[in-house]
Amino acid sequence: MKNASGKIPVIVGATGHRNLRKQDMDSLKTAVRGELESLQAKYPHSEIKLLTSHAEGADRLCAETAREMGFEVLYGQEGIYIAEHCHVLLALWDGDPDEDGECGLAAVVQARLRNLTSGSAGEQLRRADGIVIQVTAPRQNTANGSSESGRIVIHGNESISNRILKDTDNYNKDCEKIADECAADDKIEAVYTASDSLSIINDERDRKVLIGLSVCATALTIAFLLYDEAEWHWMILLCGLMIISLFAINALTRLTRFNAKYVEYRMLAEACRVQTYLRTAGIDREVTDIMPWNLQVTIPWVSRAMSAIMTGEKAGEKKSILKTWIIDQRDYHLKALKRTETQLKRNDRLVTIALIITIATYAAALLYEIICVGILSDTGMFTPEFNSSVRTGFKLCMGIFAAVTIFANNYYGRLALPNVIDDHRKMALLYEEAEREIAEKGEEKPLLLRIAEDELCENANWYVYQSRHDAGLGI
Repeated sequence: MKNASGKIPVIVGATGHRNLRKQDMDSLKTAVRGELESLQAKYPHSEIKLLTSHAEGADRLCAETAREMGFEVLYGQEGIYIAEHCHVLLALWDGDPDEDGECGLAAVVQARLRNLTSGSAGEQLRRADGIVIQVTAPRQNTANGSSESGRIVIHGNESISNRILKDTDNYNKDCEKIADECAADDKIEAVYTASDSLSIINDERDRKVLIGLSVCATALTIAFLLYDEAEWHWMILLCGLMIISLFAINALTRLTRFNAKYVEYRMLAEACRVQTYLRTAGIDREVTDIMPWNLQVTIPWVSRAMSAIMTGEKAGEKKSILKTWIIDQRDYHLKALKRTETQLKRNDRLVTIALIITIATYAAALLYEIICVGILSDTGMFTPEFNSSVRTGFKLCMGIFAAVTIFANNYYGRLALPNVIDDHRKMALLYEEAEREIAEKGEEKPLLLRIAEDELCENANWYVYQSRHDAGLGI
């Protein structure tokens, strides 16, 4: 299935009872159409897809309405499957508890609201981010209540659902800018390519903003020194310009969310990577089922996106993952570890040089005061005016190199390089241990699943500290 854009579809699940009343068909179709049109209008960059079991009654009514609107209709396996893979559940339901023959409609609604899964009881908790749009549909044996037909009732946390859908639509909007780069026959591959590219793009933009902030802060420090010590009074204008620039860049950071997009898109890419690993290993398990709790809470749209991507997908044919995954990932993290260590050493070297020069300048100033000014012997060699000029020069030198030190610490400190080094070291160790265990026990499912869980946990740790290092001023 071609997904050239790498977009995340907005999945609308459809369920309901079979015994709809004939007199309600038009009002129900109108209500369903209205809700689908509303979703499309609010999230214009996202493709709406309807997921239904295509049973008689409500399911087919929703499917026919969606097709008339030009939406793709997918076929699910059962009610619970639909509930756990959709963004929004559209339920044609009278609100009554389950009755014999209704296939657990109330249970399906509760499954969506509580985010229950059809897997084993030992699975990790999943955040209850569900929303159900109830289109009131009286049953055939209901004599009254015709005025109720088509009435909309919202169940669940609408604010969380709106946030998930908005974040998904923003991601899809960004995907449109790089659509030509994301062509792939496989859905997961296409989304990985798109999210990986967008993550890199936003990381580069965030670093440019960080450089801008660091340069402006350094320039402000130097300009004030020149204004105060050298009495270049026109420097006060440059100070004002730098202050305005700092606030402008800070406002740009809040508006563009470069760092937030960088880490969130990175998490989506890594989730796709782990899902690919599971499929390659022949494990019929979805990343959403083993995603750490803190990621579900902070970026719920990523968890829901993975459920949408996996709609209708099954585990692939089992292949050996030792060479195609374990060794490759180990080598990647070892190379990244060396690269980051080199970057940190470069920063430490720059700070050390600036500190040495600052100390040397201080030592030169101290010697000048002792020898030339005579602060100890009271026998100066130069005039007070000349001494004042030299002192100003020393102050400027020390101030400038102190500003350089601030620049280096501000820029590289925001990159959290020690944390990145620690992460790459742990991930390399993880895959080295995995290689050793596979050599001893073979590629057993529990071991392979544990590797996937461990990688997701490490990704979650990376997300926590990296999301705190945005390029803003913190105001």
